[in-house]
Amino acid sequence: MDSEQSGRRANFTDKTKGTLALRAAYRCSNPGCGVLTIGPGSGSADFELTGTAAHIYAAAPNGPRGTGGLTDTQRSAPPNGIWLCARCARLVDTNAGGAYPASLLRGWKDLHETRIRMEHGGISRPFGWIHSIDILKDIWLAEPTTVRFSRCNLFLGGTGIGKTHFISLLSGLSSPSIIMDRRDRSDSTVHAAINWYDPQPRRAEFRAEGEQLLFSADGTAVPFLSQPYRIVTLPSVWAYAPRDVRELGRLLGLDHWAVRNLITELPEIVRGAVKQIRIVEDQIQAEYTLGDKVISDRGHDRSLDRSVVLEVLVALAETYARTQPTLLLVDELYGGGNADFEQNVTELLSSSIRGFQTVATSVFSPLVAPEWTVTRFVYASDEARGRKHWARLVQDDVEG
Repeated sequence: MDSEQSGRRANFTDKTKGTLALRAAYRCSNPGCGVLTIGPGSGSADFELTGTAAHIYAAAPNGPRGTGGLTDTQRSAPPNGIWLCARCARLVDTNAGGAYPASLLRGWKDLHETRIRMEHGGISRPFGWIHSIDILKDIWLAEPTTVRFSRCNLFLGGTGIGKTHFISLLSGLSSPSIIMDRRDRSDSTVHAAINWYDPQPRRAEFRAEGEQLLFSADGTAVPFLSQPYRIVTLPSVWAYAPRDVRELGRLLGLDHWAVRNLITELPEIVRGAVKQIRIVEDQIQAEYTLGDKVISDRGHDRSLDRSVVLEVLVALAETYARTQPTLLLVDELYGGGNADFEQNVTELLSSSIRGFQTVATSVFSPLVAPEWTVTRFVYASDEARGRKHWARLVQDDVEG
């Protein structure tokens, strides 16, 4: 009955339990815990296992967090499991799991497995993770909603439906002018909360209404928030970044000498398509591969090729991610019909060596890797379509 729920328990097989334990390196996936769940037993050849493969959506229809509309087969598969210590497994199921929704547990799992993947690859660094945003009020949304984030996130929708405004909310904590610039619009109230780990659970909330702007950090009112996580983006259309290193530095908010150092080390930091890059009389010149072609971006116009621009942003995000949670925001990432470019973009951002999260928007629907969470903006009704607001968000399941 793969297309239905049978009413029986969707238990994990021993193989699935072993897969979840190994992917978690036998550590509890709760970012506030992380305890080792395996160790020596009482005998010289014994071991003791104190962890468990817990269900995200319930094994049984009346269990904690419900079934999420998943079939029996889906509920017993690895994407619906998370490895926890015995204590945390009991904790998340208390009171029908009301305090630990599925989106939160999947955020824990994404964070933990990404961290283990990096450690296994020899990359050790402080680690943070933005796991969700609660949008409590905004004119373009038909109803309050929560959006969860994995490492790579793509938001799809037509022009004017609210994608650009949505990603601006993620910048609102550290750059509130992005939100306050809307105050002259009718019904411009924005109320949102962002949840992240650094690595402890954190929550910051902001409400903008008219000339009033209110912030809170972990439940305490504050006048502003001091860089809770780092945002990497360009304030203008990202595909038209200036070639001049001083102008680029101003756009990125960096001293031009810092940009020079970043450019010099870019191929080593990113390990992407750009193989050579240098600065000649303040102008950035690069050579990169696209498909089976080697392309020289040598200064024929004032703007850098977008392949080079993206790698500059990736290098900057990687640098910030060494010390704090970092989000790379890219509006209209895909488009233009260049299949080689789109494939290169997907491979670049999907790479397991990335220490930052990506949030991108697109009108087009490219073939993305399994690591990506895809969220679609759709109109809530035909009437909403006519007003070009009142959207709702439909988030795909992540295959973990």
